Amino acid sequence: MATIVRKSEITRGYGTKERPVTQEVWDKETFFPDHVSLHIDGTIEPDSRRFDHNIYIDPGIAALEQEHVWEKNWLYIGRDEDLPNVGDRMPVNVGRRSYMIVHSAPNEYKAYYNSCPHRGTELCSQKENAASIRCPYHGWEWQNGGKLKRIPSHWDFKEITPNNGGLPEVRLERWGGFLFINADKDAPSLQDALGLIPDHFKEFDYANRYTYGHFRREMDCNWKVAQEAFQEAYHLYATHPEAVPFAGDAQGKYDVWETKGSYIGRNSTYSAIPSAHAPADTDPVASAQMFLQTTGDWHYPGHPVTQLDPDKDLRAQVADWIRGAYRAKHGKDTELPDAILLDSLLYFFYPHCCFWLSEAVPFTYQFWPHATDPNKSYFEVRMLYPVGEGEARPAATPRVDIGPDESIFATMQESFGFLAYIFDQDCSNLPRVQRGAHSANIENPTTFLGAYQESIIQQWNKVILAAIEEGQARKRA
Repeated sequence: MATIVRKSEITRGYGTKERPVTQEVWDKETFFPDHVSLHIDGTIEPDSRRFDHNIYIDPGIAALEQEHVWEKNWLYIGRDEDLPNVGDRMPVNVGRRSYMIVHSAPNEYKAYYNSCPHRGTELCSQKENAASIRCPYHGWEWQNGGKLKRIPSHWDFKEITPNNGGLPEVRLERWGGFLFINADKDAPSLQDALGLIPDHFKEFDYANRYTYGHFRREMDCNWKVAQEAFQEAYHLYATHPEAVPFAGDAQGKYDVWETKGSYIGRNSTYSAIPSAHAPADTDPVASAQMFLQTTGDWHYPGHPVTQLDPDKDLRAQVADWIRGAYRAKHGKDTELPDAILLDSLLYFFYPHCCFWLSEAVPFTYQFWPHATDPNKSYFEVRMLYPVGEGEARPAATPRVDIGPDESIFATMQESFGFLAYIFDQDCSNLPRVQRGAHSANIENPTTFLGAYQESIIQQWNKVILAAIEEGQARKRA
């Protein structure tokens, strides 16, 4: 286990004997007690609690982020199932930049700058399929693999040949069925950047999952404000009070890992035990039963919910029920620990996405900047279900685009159930955060982040600002 650098003596979660902190709960795991995710702590403790609110509202900072963050790091931009057939392609917009992702050959995907080398015309404006890539303006044409195929009036461009006229590529690498791109040719590999994530998600087997639900909502807030809403569970007490009886928010565990080329944060909240914020007389059996009923209603509808035995381990009983429901729904067994069946382990991958190590909420998140306005962004969510035993992977559910004033619950209730309502609760806070950033105390316009519960936010802002500073220094040198 890595040594933790203790920069300050802080309280790492608040628990009691009846409502212990997360690690104490995980230490009681019996089904898969040696799973790597349950016995690892972060390697650093960030200590940057104050940031100027300008990082959320200043167009100049947003422009610097585009150059030094978005164009220098691995970005999760989709899954291979989004482009199932050779010739499929789609645009991916990252702030002011646009890239074109192409299923170029069997088991091969490529990424290009979405710009014709001739006059800059956008080459791909929507998801489509074609045998080649053809500029609609002057007819320059390339093979899907990027090699130059034809230039009308080639006699006027004699210096361009099939050997030097290919489409400029952007690095594309894959893991677990996900597609990642990086515009920086000198950046570390995706494997290096992912750090411990592949090891922790090995049994979760992302490659053998499919997109069951998928939406992208436009947000009236900065992309960092949107992401920060999920980097802490501190907001649960006020924003999601219905979860207080069965979610251990105050008892949560926060970990931050930093190695060369890799920044990972983890926000872990357990379930089926009351929050420390819940009334002292909250019945633990009723709490676990409420979580079980909620899980059954939305995740395994039609599977009879069992009544828990108060004389036996409550979380183990809930996990056993989930294993049976999982088997009935997906036609195969799951060998995951109780914690991954019940709890929320959110792994944040710098700079902009999150992978849930959780069968209860098998999500991924992406947070995207707006092309021109730092007060706007996009929040994208996928629900990834396992492919049934012996079954072909179902087609990915198409993405639903939702406007900033539309309800996620009204649009996505069928696939996301009550969690779509939870997303609406989260999203309701964020425009107010953004407006408040513009109105902060003139004499001290800074955040005051929690020492522990908001440590991932501390780390992300620190790394972003350091990347900007280092990038500007390199340009000056």
